[in-house]
Amino acid sequence: MKFSQIIAAELDTALLMQWEQLQSVSPVYGSPYYHPHYSQIIAAARPDVRVLVIEDAGQVTGFLPYHKINRLRADVIGGGLTDYQGPVCSFQNSLPVGELLKAMGVAYMGFNHMPQERSDFSAYAWSHSRSLTLNLEGGFAAYAQRLNDKRDASLFKKIETNERKLAKKCGALSFTMNSASKAEFEALLSGKSAQFIRTLGAGHDIFATTWIREVVHHIFSHNGPDFGGILSSLYAGDKMVAAHFGMRCGKVMHYWFPWYDTDYAEFSPGLILLAFCAREAQAHQIELIDLGRGEQAYKQRFATGFIPLCEGAASVPAVISQTQGAYFSARMRLKESSLGKVFRTWKNAKK
Repeated sequence: MKFSQIIAAELDTALLMQWEQLQSVSPVYGSPYYHPHYSQIIAAARPDVRVLVIEDAGQVTGFLPYHKINRLRADVIGGGLTDYQGPVCSFQNSLPVGELLKAMGVAYMGFNHMPQERSDFSAYAWSHSRSLTLNLEGGFAAYAQRLNDKRDASLFKKIETNERKLAKKCGALSFTMNSASKAEFEALLSGKSAQFIRTLGAGHDIFATTWIREVVHHIFSHNGPDFGGILSSLYAGDKMVAAHFGMRCGKVMHYWFPWYDTDYAEFSPGLILLAFCAREAQAHQIELIDLGRGEQAYKQRFATGFIPLCEGAASVPAVISQTQGAYFSARMRLKESSLGKVFRTWKNAKK
């Protein structure tokens, strides 16, 4: 197996075609995060992007985009912005991760959204999670039936009741699945920034980071047939009450940045928005909506399936990541223990 480190500008037409062909190796690779355009857009905003080209028996069999942070550490492409991580690579061969790191010129790379089916990396995992999904094959009616059989027969009845109440109070509802409005896009980013600041603090407003804001703007302006941004908006009368910005790749849409106006929270406009997206998906050739990692209540209510993920780190020597994994496991055991519960009660009482 051979590894070649290049910059994103060196991805020629032949390499890009091979990259896109490798996306068909696994359904997980259908995510827009694995499309080469996603890495190219990030490379245009950050000069530290590198791509490891993987060859086996003279054939290109994989690509791993990443950030070369320094001589010791690499980061997954896009860092915390990226909900699916790791190489786009043939599953015929398990990658020798230690050799891969040496070829990257680093000793350490962490990950927190790695598909568990990527066994060469999941072997280094210290925790596991999942990304919940909506299976929309066959259209909305088929999805709703799958949801009814699986979990919540009353979900859409409740949403329809809220739709009627919202329309009665604020005006007729209108929904656009794929809006090109720059004003709506900027309003969404402003609303999402305000949400980050309100709920997590100013330091967690990711859109205040220049390169991230540049990346999402570029994705919004990119609307090709195989990859692009997708902005959905919901209005009650002349007021935008909810919106979402995500990405799509082929038949997959990744639900990325949803927002709703909290003045209308009593009507659950975020749920109404996602329901509209599910209803309109077939008209836009979308068969899967991926809600991303997390067990939020709304995701569990809408989901009909999931993709297993894991978090961990690979290192050379291995003892670095093994020590980190042991520390993480010890912290989790303490957190879940009776002593940990006592400590949290004491800490909350001090606030």
